[in-house]
Amino acid sequence: MDSDLDLNIALEKLHRLQLEDGDLGAAYWYQISKLLKEAHLYQQRALAAEEKLRRIHKLSGA
Repeated sequence: MDSDLDLNIALEKLHRLQLEDGDLGAAYWYQISKLLKEAHLYQQRALAAEEKLRRIHKLSGA
């Protein structure tokens, strides 16, 4: 994900959807908002795992 990407527009839209969709819709859009806010953490974890696998592969001589 591009680190320069401003997610405020998407988060504002998701907030509006929370307000419009009643209790179940609000819970759904809230969870989507949380995932969007945490996406950079998942990306960092994936990149760290890839790097670790590269080092393991290199050490194993494969």
